Amino acid sequence: MEKKRLPRPAMLVLAALFLVEAWVWDAFVGLARRLVSFVPWAAFKARVAAFIDVLPAPVVLVVYIVPFIVVEPLKFITLWIAATGHVILGLVGFVLVQFVGVGLLAVVFDLTREKLLSMAWFAWVYEKVMIFHHFADELIAPYKAAAKRKWEAMRAWARAYRARLPGAPSK
Repeated sequence: MEKKRLPRPAMLVLAALFLVEAWVWDAFVGLARRLVSFVPWAAFKARVAAFIDVLPAPVVLVVYIVPFIVVEPLKFITLWIAATGHVILGLVGFVLVQFVGVGLLAVVFDLTREKLLSMAWFAWVYEKVMIFHHFADELIAPYKAAAKRKWEAMRAWARAYRARLPGAPSK
């Protein structure tokens, strides 16, 4: 039997969604690291890391999954709120829960990464996700470059337009 492949536009949309989630993830990991550097939590983080090092890998997996288990039902609740007539409240709640969830998972993953990757099956899944991440990056790259060129052209046009306005500072 021949495998059915998704049409290119569908793959493009899936890749874009995956990359947006990955970029948000990376941003939250970076933000969390910066926050930890400003707040005197280094000792706390070291204690958490030491505690995680003592735990067996399956327990660390539970530690990683708990935020997911808490956040996912909240997404359904916010969608239910939107579906019952409070669209703005529901969608704002959904976006906030999504960002907090991704941020929390990113921080917890950052703390538990080594232990999680010590499990062969988790390392295998992680490797497959990273392969797809690379594939999605390559698929989106031309569109991202084109959007960047358009954005830069628009900014150059806006700068030139502002320079032509009466009262604009002359160089």
